[in-house]
Amino acid sequence: VNDLMQEFDDIAKLAASVAREKVPELVSEMQRIRREAEDHETPICLATLKVHQITHMNTVIDTLIAFIGGAQAEALNEGISRAGHEHDLYTLEVARLLGIPQAPTLSPSATANP
Repeated sequence: VNDLMQEFDDIAKLAASVAREKVPELVSEMQRIRREAEDHETPICLATLKVHQITHMNTVIDTLIAFIGGAQAEALNEGISRAGHEHDLYTLEVARLLGIPQAPTLSPSATANP
């Protein structure tokens, strides 16, 4: 699972730095990796990880296709934000699976009122 994510991330980084006319060929490569990730049989303990992986990949691909199509900056920024959020969830799930302790986060209701 993680090998496919790393391969996808490498191409996504490249897509962010090439000319617009080269992005479609990179999107095609990302779609290939995403299909491979979708088809990859994973044990049930990795189900959440795989959901975040596929959601991240789909969001990146959709955002790049919107970019190619000339979408407005607001829509692109929203896609980038959603993709980043899913990548963060993926990373947190990897850490959880590996038993890496996470720093506690405070919910808004747990913070003191000023």
